[in-house]
This record gives sequence, structure tokens and C-alpha cells, in this order.
Amino acid sequence: MNKIEKLLIYDATNSRATAHVFIARPSPAEERILGKLGFLAEITSADRINQELLSRLQDFLKAAYYTSPEVNPEVAFEHTIQACNRYLGELISDFGSDWVDNFSMVIFTILEEKLHFADTGKILGLLMHEKKVIDLLGKQNRLQKVNPIKMFASIASGEIKNSDAIFFSTSNVLDYFSIEKLRRTIAETPLGGAAEFFEEILRQDPTRSAFASIILRGENVAISSPASQEQQLIQNIAGAPKKSIDNMLAQNAQTQELLTPSLWPTVKKSGKRFFREAKILFRAWVLRKPTRISSALENENTIFEKQNQVRKGQVLSPSHSRLVAKEIRRTILSKIPRFVWQRSRQAIQATPKLIHSIRSLGNNLRKTPQQIPVAIERQVNSVKGLPQKSRMLFLSTITIALILAIVLIVAGIQRQRSSSNQTTQNSISTIQSNIESARSALLYGDEDRAKTLLTEAKKLTNNLPNKSKSQKTQQTTLLADIEAVLVKTRHEIKPEIKTLATFKTGVNGNGLVILGKNLFTINANNNQLISISSATGEVKELATLPGNTDITELSTFGSGSLIALTSGFEIIEQKPSSTKGTRLSLVLPNANANLAGFATYNTALYSIDIANNLILKATRQGTGYKAVNWLKQSQTLNNATDLSVDGSLYVLTNQGEVMKFNQGQRVQLALSTVEPSLSSADKLAADTTLQNLYILDKGLKRIAVFSKAGKFINQYALDAIGTTSDFTVDESAQKIYLLNGNNLQVFGIQK
Repeated sequence: MNKIEKLLIYDATNSRATAHVFIARPSPAEERILGKLGFLAEITSADRINQELLSRLQDFLKAAYYTSPEVNPEVAFEHTIQACNRYLGELISDFGSDWVDNFSMVIFTILEEKLHFADTGKILGLLMHEKKVIDLLGKQNRLQKVNPIKMFASIASGEIKNSDAIFFSTSNVLDYFSIEKLRRTIAETPLGGAAEFFEEILRQDPTRSAFASIILRGENVAISSPASQEQQLIQNIAGAPKKSIDNMLAQNAQTQELLTPSLWPTVKKSGKRFFREAKILFRAWVLRKPTRISSALENENTIFEKQNQVRKGQVLSPSHSRLVAKEIRRTILSKIPRFVWQRSRQAIQATPKLIHSIRSLGNNLRKTPQQIPVAIERQVNSVKGLPQKSRMLFLSTITIALILAIVLIVAGIQRQRSSSNQTTQNSISTIQSNIESARSALLYGDEDRAKTLLTEAKKLTNNLPNKSKSQKTQQTTLLADIEAVLVKTRHEIKPEIKTLATFKTGVNGNGLVILGKNLFTINANNNQLISISSATGEVKELATLPGNTDITELSTFGSGSLIALTSGFEIIEQKPSSTKGTRLSLVLPNANANLAGFATYNTALYSIDIANNLILKATRQGTGYKAVNWLKQSQTLNNATDLSVDGSLYVLTNQGEVMKFNQGQRVQLALSTVEPSLSSADKLAADTTLQNLYILDKGLKRIAVFSKAGKFINQYALDAIGTTSDFTVDESAQKIYLLNGNNLQVFGIQK
């Protein structure tokens, strides 16, 4: 279990801001499964509604998290944050939105060393690792505007090691302590001592400030009883009252509710109670199910009482159910029909008047073109006939009316611009939040999440208005910030490339494989086999393969042979040391076959029939090879470009997807996202000699490297890759070879 220390210095009558710290005290079973939930909140105003608002939020978070049907803390916390965003919208409708810009909060849950947290506003968050201090929330010395539509935009996760500590606090703590002072105090004082030290100094502050802090240490301590935990939490606050701050906030919320001069809270509660009872009745009488209701839907004052009833299995009383059923029947059978009948009768009675009004309107419209000039002339003459003072008063009235109309039009335009500006500011706030969350995700090694956040941020940035010069500058700045973080996820390497060998004029290399210490290709002009020494680059012309010059694919076969596939669907076997090769037939299951890719494994040959969506496996039978469908399930393969086999079979598509198959069945394999996205691909290398997947992408002039589990490793970017016809990889020598026109080029693999 991790040690949690909290600090709260707040006087409701004198403090200029409202601060609150909450650490849940769940049951032992709840703590063992979901861990501990807590939050730190600050509202930089002294309004009396702040305490009620935080009290409601505390009750909701505890109920939503510990009554979640999920047993995975990360999933339960994610659902709780989503529900919290919706509940904060309800609080805005209840209390107004004046408090939103002053609101800051961090919510966290911790189970053993696993930590998940979400934040909004100006909370300070520091990770103290050895002698380093990392700004977790990215808000130090920077103002963060709260987005009222979605206050908590993202969740960060990580582990707290034994020597680490995380410090969440209100930002005003930095006015009294330097970051180095905070680090040394937390690192050098025993458990519980850091909070006491900070409190002793901060209580001497005469400016009526409120302070709140939480320290999470990665040190193992024994789990104490709930009573001792409560006593210890109270003792951590020097001078704390006998009653806890949680009870005090709840009492103040009830007092404010009684003093509120409005019937709306009573009407709202009655409405919620009616719908809750109707739901219970529907489950008990119609569905015949136990009347279990999620505690997050209960009224704030009865939430824990209802939880106890659910645990004990209590159901709705029959007498209460009958009363509710009677009221529902009366509404359906009496009130609704009577309302429909009355409105229908009124509509029928009003029909003649409506028809007469329509006719009158039509007559007036027909007369209007002739009446308008006469009416204008009449009004002008009446104005001219007025006394001078009356005429001046009339003209002044008209002028004031015109000015008022212009003011209203201008105000409407300004309001529309203000609404547009607010939408833009909300988008910018979301973009900045995504960038900061991506930085936090990179700190914990979660590159996939960082890429997702940055991709979303880039889309929002491209949709921002950019008509004015300032808007263009702001958009350019945001894109630069996104690019600065995104470049860390690309793992782009520009290696030094060398030319290993240059073929003589007239040689057109076709295919490239490595066998032993030599590389082999075929001259497409005359089928001559050419070897290149991987050590010295020496080029030798070997035997000429039999048959026409129609070889499409080249691969190794066995321990010392080469094998080629022709466009006429024939197989050529050739040993490098032999002067004569063997040309064999290949029998296919479909006459209209269109083959792509060619690989060998043990004594079998594999290729893709993209015309019939088949993966073919060919084995030697008599004087030739016979191919059959290897797949045991239907699969769409019309966009496949290459394949490779290492026991499992990998198929590459032209969209950059890699499909993995075992024993004829497709299995799960998802490549990590890569920037720029892998939207095109040409060649794949993943045979038994390789630990990783290598994908040739000539369109973007790169070779992308993934583990065989799909994790992105590196990408090599070179202009020469754009004109490469084939490539091969030698991981034992840490080299990648490119067949590029008349040249054989090489560069080193970097880890």
C-alpha cells in the first residue's frame, strides 16, 4: 500500500479562496479491488455556494467510483471521469457558470503502485524521481483556461516506484517554497513529516490564503484499520476541528438549501423522486426483477441509505407500489384522454375563425401594393400638418428608434462574434489540453495514446478560423507545438547509406535475397544469376536460369538453393554452385489465378492468389508442384502486395496493414500507429531469420520496423528508398540492403 499525506489550511469565514481535499475511506474489499480514490480542488473565490458545490461533487465521485460494475480500476476510473463531466454540467445549470473559470481540480485513484489521474485548471502536479522533478500536469507558470463543456479532457496513468513521490497542490504553494525545497523536504522527511512541515510554515501566512496539498509516496506501509486511518488523517491537519471537513461541508450544503428563497429545489427533487419510483415500479411489476438502482442516480441526501438497502436486498413496499400504480393508471386512463379531448374540441371550435382570418389576410395582401403609396402619403401629410414642436418630437422619436434598432443589430452581431470566439477558445483549450496530456503520456511511455491525442489536436487546429493575421499566427503556433511533441513519437532515422556494388551496363536486377555471406539477384534481360559478396561487394556472374526471361519473384529454398516463380506459373530451382537449373510445372486450383508475393518455409512454397482471395501452399508432387488453398476461412485479399513466413504467415496490403495467420486461421495483430500513417506499402520482410517486421514504403521513401507483436520500433527515411525495386535484411550483421537500379546499396540497423 502507498502512503498518502494530505494538507488543508482553509477558514470558511476568512479565506479568500475555497480549498478542499478528499481521501475516500472505502471498505477493505473495495480498497483491495479498486484502491483509494481522492481529489484536491480549489475555487479561487469565497462565494458561499462553493462549499455546497464541492460537497455534492465529493458524494457523487465516491458513489460513482465504488458502485461501478467494473472491477478494473482503470476502466472504473475512466467511467467515473465521464460521469463527472456530465455531473459538472448539471452543477453549472444549478449554480451558474461564474465559478467555472476559478475552478481547479485533480482526481486520482491509486492501487498498490498503479496511479490514474485527471486534472483541470491550475493545479500543480510534480513527479519527484531521484533528484529530478518533472512537471506532470504541464501547468507550472502558465494559465490554463477551463473548458466548461468537457472539464476533464484526458486521463494519465503510471506507476509510483518505491523511491518516487507525487505532489499535487494548489499553485499558490510556489509563492512560499521553491521546487527544490519541496523535493528535498518530501525526500528527506519521514512519512507524515512533510505535510506537518509545510503546514507549520503556511499557517503563519497573514494573507488569508487557502492551501491544499496531497503527497503520494511509493513506500510500503502496513494497512491499518479504518478507525486508525481516520484518526491519522485528522492528525495530519494541525488545529483541525473535531468534526471532519466533509461533515461540515455537508451541513453547510443542507443549511444553504433551507435558506434558498426558491421552490425550484423542491420541484426538482419531487420530479427526480417520481421518475425514480416509476423506474422501481416498472422493474418490480413489469420486468419482475429486483429493484436495484445505481447509487449514482440517487438523491444526494439518501444515497448511502439506498446503497445499504440494495446490499440487504430490500424491495419496494406493496402499499407504496399500489399507490404509485394507481396514480399512473389515473394519469393514463383519465388525465391524458381528458386533455386530448379538450384540446381537440377547442381546435374544432377555432377552425371557422382560422379560415376567416386566412381569407382576410389574402384580401389584404392583394390590396397591399395599391395601398402602400397612399398610406405613405397620408402619413407624410399628417406629419406636415402637425405643429412645429410636435413635428420635432415625432422626428426625434423616429431618430431614437432608428438608433436603438442599429444598437440592437450591432449587439446581435457582437453576440454572434462572441459566441464564435467562445467556441474557438474552447477548441484552443481542448488542443492545449491534448498537447499537455500527450506530453504526460510520453513520460510514462504510452506513445499510442500520445499519438491519438496529437492527431485529434491537429484536426481541431486545422479547423480553427484563420482569416485574420493573428488567427493565422495562433494556428501556426499550435501546429508547431503539436509537431514538437509529435516528432518524439516518429523515431525517424536518416542513416548513412553506402553503395556496396555497381553492376555493369545492361544488367537489370530482378529480386534480391541473401544466402550465407552472399547476396543474389537475377538479370531480368537474360536470366543470369548474379552473386555479390556482402563483405567485399565483389560481383560474380553465375549460371543462366533455364527458360524465358519472365521471372517475377525470387526466394531462398532450403539451406543452399534459390527458387524463382515465373509469370507463366512455373518454378525454377537453382543452386548457386550449379551450372544448370531445373524448371518445373506449378498446378494451381484456378485457371484465372493472379499471384502476388512468394515465400518458402521448410519444403513448401506460399503465394497469394489475389484474383480468388486465396493463400496457396504448393508442395512437390512428382515432376512438379501442386498448390492448394491453405486458408480455412474466407478472407479478402484483393489488395495484398507481399507475404512472408516464419511459422506464422504474414500478408501485407497496399494500405499498410499486416494480417497474421496461424494454421490457416487469421489471428489478432494490430500495428502501432506511426507518424506519418502507414497508408501505402510495397514489400515485407519477416522470415525465420528476422525478429522484426520490415515494411518497404516507397511512396514515403522509408522502411518502417515493427516487432512481430506489432509495436512500432523505428523508421528509416532515405530518398534512395523511393526508387528501390527490392530489399533484404540481415539482422545478424545489422544491415539492410537495397536493390536500386544498377546499384546495390547498404545501411546499418540502429537500435
